[in-house]
Amino acid sequence: MKIRKILAVILTLAMALTAAACGTTEKAAQEKQDFKLGYLASTGHILYFIAQEKGYFAEEGLNTEMVLFNNSGEGITAVANGKLDAGAFGSSAPLVFMSKGSPITIFGGQMSQGHALVAKADKAADFAGEDYLRGRKVATIRLSSGDIVFRAAARQQGLAIGQDVEFNEMESASAAMEAVKNGAADAAVVWTPFRKMAEKQGLQVVKYSPEVAGFENHPCCRQIANSKALEKNPDKYEAFMRALIKAYRFYKENHAESIEILSKYVNIDKDVLEAETYGKFVESNPDPASKAVEGFYQSMRDAGYIEKEVNVQEHINTSIYEKALDSLLKAEPEDKILQQLKSEFAENN
Repeated sequence: MKIRKILAVILTLAMALTAAACGTTEKAAQEKQDFKLGYLASTGHILYFIAQEKGYFAEEGLNTEMVLFNNSGEGITAVANGKLDAGAFGSSAPLVFMSKGSPITIFGGQMSQGHALVAKADKAADFAGEDYLRGRKVATIRLSSGDIVFRAAARQQGLAIGQDVEFNEMESASAAMEAVKNGAADAAVVWTPFRKMAEKQGLQVVKYSPEVAGFENHPCCRQIANSKALEKNPDKYEAFMRALIKAYRFYKENHAESIEILSKYVNIDKDVLEAETYGKFVESNPDPASKAVEGFYQSMRDAGYIEKEVNVQEHINTSIYEKALDSLLKAEPEDKILQQLKSEFAENN
C-alpha cells in the first residue's frame, strides 16, 4: 500500500511538472514578438534568409514575417510609416529620405561593396588609365550605390559630369547592360548578382566599386527602422541583430548550405549566387559601419543628390548592434568570429 501511495505521489508530481513545462512553452510562444521585415529578392539579403531558415529569429523570440518588395522606395516608405519593423533597402535612398525629414534610423549593416562597372570585352583596355571615365557614356541607375561611387570617381579624375563624362540614367541594371551591348553606352554600373550575369552575357568587369579611392568598404544595404519604434523597443531590435549576427557566423562557416538557402529566395543559377555571395569585392556583414555611411553621405552631397544639410550622425544608432554583439560575446567569449566582429566594430564606428 505504501509503495502505491509513493508511486501515486511521484505520478502526480510528474504530471504537475509536465503541465508546468507545457505552460512555460505556451507562455514563451505567446511572448514571441511579431517582427515585420521587408526585403528584396537579392543576394545582399542573405543574412535575412539564413536567420529565417535556420530559426535564429525564432530563437531570439521573434515571430518574423518576411515581406517582399520590388523596389527600395516602397520599402523605405513602409518603414517610415511604421508598416515594417525593419528592412534593408540600399544606403543612398535611405539617406535621401532622411534628408527630407523621414523618421528613419540606420542601426545595422547588411551588404557592403558589391558594385562594378562593366563594358564590352573588346573595350576593356580603354578603362585601364587613371582617367578611365573621360569621354565615356555611362549607363547608370540613379541613387544606386555604384552610381554614387563612380560619380565620385569622375570628380576624382577632374572630370565635369555632363561635359567630360555622361551618366545616362536607366530604369534597371538589365537596361543598363543592354545599353552597353547595343552601343548606346560605353559602360554600365551594375551590382550583385548582375556583375556575374553581365559576364555570362559577354561583358567584362572593368572596375569594381571598392577599387575607387575612399570607397574600399563602402556600404550598400543598411538596416533601417522607424526612429520612434527603435527608441520605444530597443530590446526587440537587439534580438533582431543577435539573429543576424548568428546568421553572419553561419554564412561565414557554411558556404554550401548558405547558397542552398539563398536559392530559395533568389531564382538564379547557383554558380551566379556563389560568385556574387562569396566572390570578389562583396560581403554581407551586420556591422552598421557608421564611418563609411557618413563618408557615403558626403559623396551624395557632392553629387548634388542631397540638397539640405542634415546631421547624419543623428540618424545612425550603433548601440543596438554593439549591445547585441556584446551579449553574444558574453556567452561565447572565445568565439573567433564574434571577436572579429568586435574588432571591426571598433574600427568602423
